[in-house]
Amino acid sequence: MKQLLSIEYSKLRKLNSIKVLLIVYMAIIPLWMYFMGFFFDNNKIPFLPDSTTLWSFPKVWSFTTYCASWFNVLLGVTVVIITCNEITFKTMRQNVIDGLTKRQVIVSKFLVILCISAFVTVYTGLVALVFGAINSGLSGMFENMGSVLIYFLQTLGYFSFAFLFSVLVRRPALSIIFFIVSFLVETIIGAFLPHVVYLFFPLNVFSKLTPMPFFRELIEQAEKQSRQTFWMMPEWLNIVLAFVYILIFFTIAYTILKKRDL
Repeated sequence: MKQLLSIEYSKLRKLNSIKVLLIVYMAIIPLWMYFMGFFFDNNKIPFLPDSTTLWSFPKVWSFTTYCASWFNVLLGVTVVIITCNEITFKTMRQNVIDGLTKRQVIVSKFLVILCISAFVTVYTGLVALVFGAINSGLSGMFENMGSVLIYFLQTLGYFSFAFLFSVLVRRPALSIIFFIVSFLVETIIGAFLPHVVYLFFPLNVFSKLTPMPFFRELIEQAEKQSRQTFWMMPEWLNIVLAFVYILIFFTIAYTILKKRDL
């Protein structure tokens, strides 16, 4: 595994586009948190908290992951670029020629995706930790920290979807377009289907892993006003489905690459 990661790192460190996208992500997360905090300060919904509450423990964990989730598409593009470059420049084939097995080459791509997910998750967690420590000290720091682990699962889900698109389409520009448009297409299709059915769509499953803070309170208010009950997927089921979709996407991608001439 160490050898595979070393080989992948030697290739990735030369991709300036990846560095730029990661730097943009790292800069935009705290800025977006400030913007969303001001939005909550100026809302007219009485039970929603102000920015001070959202930037303090324990709410800051879920608030940060919610803000960061807006930019998972940007990170998904990095996966598309990495994968399509491997296909375009036939570096995977070269790795096989140099002595790696086809299975090792494919697994190395999975490891890269796993490492990118881990990197952005750790960074997002550090941003939440800094905001929380500044606004509330370390009191309640460990409460609700599980939101960060769920965010890791979400990034892995989006990345597995981006990886599958890259393997299927193979061309960088088209893969990026199809990957981004797929979010819009799923939303449009979901608008014509019963709400319960749309909840089980893969991208919707991933997005619901990091819901807006106090989303359930909003639903309860809507239920009172409309006198209707809206079914919400339990968190445990949402997590299980996310795992299933990730497994499906990676399995399909693995099968395609295994049978295809690299």
